[in-house]
Amino acid sequence: MLGIYILTELPETCRGKVIAVITLRSKHTVVSYKDAIYVFGGDNGKTMLNDLLRFDVKEKSWGRAFATGTAPAPRYHHSAVVHANSMYVFGGYTGDIHSNSNLTNRNDLFEYKFQTGQWIEWKFVGKTPVPRSAHGAAVYDNKLWIFAGYDGNARLNDMWTIPLTGEVRTWEQVVQTGECPPTCCNFPLAVTRNSMFIFSGHSGAKMTNSLFQFNFEETKWIKLSSDHILRCAPPPPTRRYGHTMLAYDRHLYVFGGAADNTLPNDLYRYDLDTQTWESIVPSNDSHIPSGRVFHAAAAIGDAMFVFGGTVDNNIRSGEMYRFQFSCYPKCTLHDDFGRLLESGQFCDVEFVVGDDETKIPAHIALVAARSQWLRSRIRQAKEVRDKHLEE
Repeated sequence: MLGIYILTELPETCRGKVIAVITLRSKHTVVSYKDAIYVFGGDNGKTMLNDLLRFDVKEKSWGRAFATGTAPAPRYHHSAVVHANSMYVFGGYTGDIHSNSNLTNRNDLFEYKFQTGQWIEWKFVGKTPVPRSAHGAAVYDNKLWIFAGYDGNARLNDMWTIPLTGEVRTWEQVVQTGECPPTCCNFPLAVTRNSMFIFSGHSGAKMTNSLFQFNFEETKWIKLSSDHILRCAPPPPTRRYGHTMLAYDRHLYVFGGAADNTLPNDLYRYDLDTQTWESIVPSNDSHIPSGRVFHAAAAIGDAMFVFGGTVDNNIRSGEMYRFQFSCYPKCTLHDDFGRLLESGQFCDVEFVVGDDETKIPAHIALVAARSQWLRSRIRQAKEVRDKHLEE
């Protein structure tokens, strides 16, 4: 049974008189860093943007992020991810949408350093991904991963990766195996459990509401089962594009998008353990966002922040909404046990491992609960010790 989930629209007074007008946009990106949401680029219906805005989630206030150096050209349908203390912006569509001139896809990569506010354009050696927009981007194993998108002529489903640490700045195309998604664009991407997940997206005649999982270590795709009828489970969300998806705890959360000429404002979550979908019904006192497409979302703590997008009659939104993932405090048992183990307090067993006889302290109760084999060995050792003491 679902708990009570709360959607909150952050009030107009939080936005600031000047920033309130400037923030209206869609096809932008949103990332979270510490206690702030950073919004970059997009379009306001007339021009493309390349401003960088910062929303303080504690103060509920907008401001322009401090920036030096040369920022990326105005663009939309780009990607933005966070690694360590930097934001990385890749690709997108640039040009003058008002005069419909100089419109082109890009494959440039910019780094924004949060601590100094400096923009840096990366220079590459060797082959690069084809210029693209409306693609997916992820960070895993200190690398940036780029998947699919639109190159101006056709949709793609290739994958590229580049290290974000060290001196080597060379792109590598990833050889994908398994059941790869069809060529697609305008899809969301979420990373959790050593995998990235994509749901639906714009793939022309092949557009479906399928959920795919890519294992980074195996570079292998699998299509997750959607046999909800056989599972006696609720159906998945309808096919759509321009929606958002975030990973939190053991769930993937999908919101909004364009679905067969409609703009639903439904919110779904997918349970990675049971592999089932369910629709989330917000509490009665929630301020539910209207249907929208090409909005953006990011998570801070136990809340999801949804900003902007295109709403009815092609109007750009400047609204920020917060969704509380759970009405219950997050379970800290795992973290508590982790700190107990790291501190070495109350350890009552010691394992000697390897040729160098590395000593690893542990707790019998925790080890025995997690491993039947170790539980048996500990019991045997205890019996031998007790027998020796009796003699």
